[in-house]
Amino acid sequence: MIRTKSKKEYHTLLFSFSMIIALMICSLVFNELTESNIIEVDAGSYVISAIIGLVTIYISKLKDRPKDEDHPLGFSGYVPILNLIRSFMIILICIKAIGESLGSIYSGPPETDHKIMFSYALITSVFNMIAFFIISHKGKQLDSALLKTDALEWKTDIAFNISIILAIVLSYGLTFTSFKEYGNYIDPVFCIVFSIAMAYSPVMLFSENVKLLSVSSIDKELQQQVIRAFKEKLSILEQYQAKFTVLHIGGVLWVNIELEVPVTSQDITRDYLIIKTTGEGILNQITPDNKISFLINRIKE
Repeated sequence: MIRTKSKKEYHTLLFSFSMIIALMICSLVFNELTESNIIEVDAGSYVISAIIGLVTIYISKLKDRPKDEDHPLGFSGYVPILNLIRSFMIILICIKAIGESLGSIYSGPPETDHKIMFSYALITSVFNMIAFFIISHKGKQLDSALLKTDALEWKTDIAFNISIILAIVLSYGLTFTSFKEYGNYIDPVFCIVFSIAMAYSPVMLFSENVKLLSVSSIDKELQQQVIRAFKEKLSILEQYQAKFTVLHIGGVLWVNIELEVPVTSQDITRDYLIIKTTGEGILNQITPDNKISFLINRIKE
C-alpha cells in the first residue's frame, strides 16, 4: 500500500512538473512580447518552480527509503527542508517584484499592452486551475505533505492570475477616462499589492518548517497521549520507573525512554524488545515518522 501511495504521488508530481514546464515556456515567450512587471516576475517564478519541481520529484522517492545506520531518523526530514526552500524562493520573488515595481513607478512605467496581458492571464489561468484541482485532490486522497504544499503553490498562482486580470481591466478602463495617463501605473502598483499578499502563506509555511527542523517539545495534549498509551500497554515500565522525553526533531516524533535498572538485575533484553516493539506500534498509529531511543541508568538497590 505504501508503494502504491508513493507511486501515485510520484506520477502526480510528474504531472505538476510538466504543467510548470508548459507555463514556464509560455511566460518566457510572453515576457519577450511585453515589458510588464507582473509577467516578468511571473516568468521568474515559473523558472524557479521548474527547478524546485525537479528536486521535489527526487525527494518524493528519497523520503520513502527505510531507515539505516547513517539515517536513523529516516529521510522524511527532507520534506520540511524542501518546503523551506520553496517558501524562501517565493518570498524572494515577492521582494524582487516589489523592488522592480517601485523602480518602474519612480522612472515611469512602460505603456501597457492590454491584449498581450489579457491573453497571458487567460492561458495561464486555465493551466493553473487544472493543475490545482488535480493536485489538490490527489494530495487529500493520498494525505501527501508534498502534494499539499505543491497545491498551495498552484493556488497562489491562481490568485496571481486573478490579480493580473484585475489589473488589466482597471488599466484598460482608465484609457476611456480623463485619468488615461495613470493607466500604465496599474501594472507596477498591482504587482506590489499582490506580491505582499502572495508572500503571506509562504511566510507562515516558512515559520512552520523552521520549527519542524528544530528540536522542539510537542504540545502537552499529544505528549500526555503518547505517555498514557505507553503506560497502559506496557505495565512492565513500572518496575523500571520509566521517564519519558517526547520531542519533534526534523519532523520526526522522537520518544526517549529512561529506565532505572538495578546493577544486580538479570539481562533485560527481553523486556527491552517488548517495550521497543510495542512502542513502535503505538507511535505508528500517530505518525509513520517516529523513533524510540533508550537511556539505561544502572542504579544500586
